[in-house]
Amino acid sequence: MINKISNFYTRPLVQDTVKTTIWSTAGKAVGFLIPFFIAAWFGVSKETDAFFFAYGLILFFSAIFAPVVENAVVPYIAEARTKDEDIGKFVGNILSVSSIGLIVLAGIILLIIKPVLSVVTRFNAEGLNLVYRILLMTSPLVVLLFLTSILAGTLNTYKKFIFPAVTPALRAVVVLICVFTFKERLGVYAIALGYLIGEVARLIVLLLVVKRIADFKLKLSMELPSRIREFFKTNSYQVIGMSAVGLNPIIDRVMASWLGEGSVSVLYYADRLYMIPVSFMCAGLFPVILSHWSGRYYELGFQRLNKDVNKTLKIVGFVSLTIMVSLIFFHQPLVRLAFGRGAFAQEKLLEVGWAWICYLLGFSFYVMWAIYARAYLILKKTKVLMRCAIYLVLLNIFFNYVLMKYFKVYGIALSTSIVAMFAFFYLKNTFSKIVLQKNEF
Repeated sequence: MINKISNFYTRPLVQDTVKTTIWSTAGKAVGFLIPFFIAAWFGVSKETDAFFFAYGLILFFSAIFAPVVENAVVPYIAEARTKDEDIGKFVGNILSVSSIGLIVLAGIILLIIKPVLSVVTRFNAEGLNLVYRILLMTSPLVVLLFLTSILAGTLNTYKKFIFPAVTPALRAVVVLICVFTFKERLGVYAIALGYLIGEVARLIVLLLVVKRIADFKLKLSMELPSRIREFFKTNSYQVIGMSAVGLNPIIDRVMASWLGEGSVSVLYYADRLYMIPVSFMCAGLFPVILSHWSGRYYELGFQRLNKDVNKTLKIVGFVSLTIMVSLIFFHQPLVRLAFGRGAFAQEKLLEVGWAWICYLLGFSFYVMWAIYARAYLILKKTKVLMRCAIYLVLLNIFFNYVLMKYFKVYGIALSTSIVAMFAFFYLKNTFSKIVLQKNEF
């Protein structure tokens, strides 16, 4: 038995997963403290509602592009390395062209977002103005997060997982220092300032690491050769899909704003608790499997990828289910430990706890459908992910509207779990059809 465990651990994928999970947990641990400090320093109020709503919009626009490119560059660079192509020029093209496009897009969004929010939300004039000012202040994050994601994906391809994993800790430390230093003078604007400065610091560190470690020289260029055009075309479907998936948290916050003051904050705090186990399971595992699976796929073919997916699902399914049950059982003391101090109203603890339970019910399904998503990225079948994402948005709106009538803010969290369940079965069924097609040939 000991020999089996020893042999299992010595596998490169397992070693990288364990090490990256440890480093990623350490890197994100400081970031997980941020909501707890915000809760203690600012509590639940219209100001926190405005900040969480505005920051949620920024994360939405960032999530359309940043995670897509971080994952998408891995199979492309893996393929380029096998063909001995100029990786520095490829990465430089993506950095240059995409940055210009994102700056233009951010400007357009800022021009139209305020009248749109005045229609779809129920913030009063003061709250809406606060939301817009925070959006203006944090809008550069869209570009900064995209740039750090490209560099993180590049390092993951080279199996240098540690640096992308730990640098979020640097950003989080800067955020906490800024908030602590300026909270009295700037209020919630101190949080926005901290995230902005923190991401700049993270970008600088990753640039220095790429320059030192990678076996290529980064060449910034605005050219659009055929390979770059193929990259953008293939991943445009994924961008559309991420736009749809990223809409769900925005939709949740919009509909939570209909439920009265404090509802957006309650949903946000519960979501932050939910993201702790999600990050623990995913932050270390996903970059590693994407890198290793990409290399194996281009060397050994589809059957090896199918074997990797099935084996990973069995292990991750068991582990995630165990974590889910444990967290639901101990949710009350954990919520008190996280938020039961400072300016946080005690009566809100129960609301956050129940909302967290509703999120946790979909935890295993979320992790497993995300594993299938990595397989589709390697296969470059991004149209499947796009269709799935569109279905998820429509389902989320429907279940939000129905469940919030009966369960208020808990219904919105429960809708997220139902949507994760659908995503898992949809991608599982579609992947099974691909396996059958491959076996026929």
